[in-house]
Amino acid sequence: MRRRNKWLLALAIVAVVLVGIRLALEPVLLDYANDKLDALPSYGGHIDDLDLALLRGGYDLKGVEIVKTGAGQPVPFIKADRIEATVEWHSLLRGKLVAEGDLYRPQVNLVKAESEQKSQLGKEVNWVEQFKELFPFRFNTVRVHDGTLTFRAPGIQTQDALVARHIDGTLSNLTNVADSTKETFARFGFTAEVLHGGKAKLDGTIDPLAVKPTFDLNLGVKNVELPQVNPWLTRFIKADAEQGEFELYMEIAAADGKFKGYAKPVMRDVNIYSSKEPEKNPLKRLWEGLVDVAANIVENHQEDQVAARIPLSGTIEKPNADLFATIGSVLHNGFVSAFARSIEGSISVRSVRESRKDDPKEIDGENKKDDPKKRKG
Repeated sequence: MRRRNKWLLALAIVAVVLVGIRLALEPVLLDYANDKLDALPSYGGHIDDLDLALLRGGYDLKGVEIVKTGAGQPVPFIKADRIEATVEWHSLLRGKLVAEGDLYRPQVNLVKAESEQKSQLGKEVNWVEQFKELFPFRFNTVRVHDGTLTFRAPGIQTQDALVARHIDGTLSNLTNVADSTKETFARFGFTAEVLHGGKAKLDGTIDPLAVKPTFDLNLGVKNVELPQVNPWLTRFIKADAEQGEFELYMEIAAADGKFKGYAKPVMRDVNIYSSKEPEKNPLKRLWEGLVDVAANIVENHQEDQVAARIPLSGTIEKPNADLFATIGSVLHNGFVSAFARSIEGSISVRSVRESRKDDPKEIDGENKKDDPKKRKG
């Protein structure tokens, strides 16, 4: 037999073996994945199909769906058309066996209901650990393609949920902690469409191996028309908006179990009450009038906007927003100057740690730890 024919025969045998392995393993792995989903506490799930991709080193999950058992919610907790995991070849060439994942059209539906049983927030499960069980790789890069996130509160109908559509973005450099000298090194950046026409951008850095959450994130939301959230306004402040535009800017950083930051909501061209609007309920009409008067009092007429800077600080377990600082911020904006509608860039992990050092309670706590008398006792 010629050498060329021997090589062709060998390749044919290898191809047949690989096909055989694939056909034998796919149903076994699919059953394993479905068993893992069925064993989730308070949740259950199903995967329609699993395809091995031996040549590129990975596999695809198709038709993924996870639901909260016993909650009776009309939408699943998580749903995705396809989740793809592949060996990251450029990292393999550097001697690191890590993977990259792609989530195609994932949906996450968060529901805060009247009870914990009916709520669908995912707090009962460590989803990172479950993800590791389904994909036995260390992921270095995760990409989201055309995702959807919804949130619904008690008294809000499904069709009135807050929705972020067309979520696209990347979380990268997750496994290079040991080689990095940066405080936070894994980077993420996402964009989305909020409600109908609004734009959102989220980016920042995170240390995925930190014992306590360590991150620095920036969020900006623009061009949200207030009438779109009238079901929420009616539910929580008993008023409607005839016109107005909403924006939100937020920076939060966390380190050593603490966080600090701010949220800066901005409303422009606000009109919450109009005498031309028919309203049979006189009490609701009166309340809408009071809300509109309050907005006009604190409105910066030069910029035609209402804004506030809400300080956020505390521990990870107990967040705190300073109400008095918020009121002072609104009044300052209304009578002195308008806020710049942009991210300040004033919050970072370093600033969190510096504020921790300046905290007398923290300093006193450190002194107590270093007290020699305490050590002797």
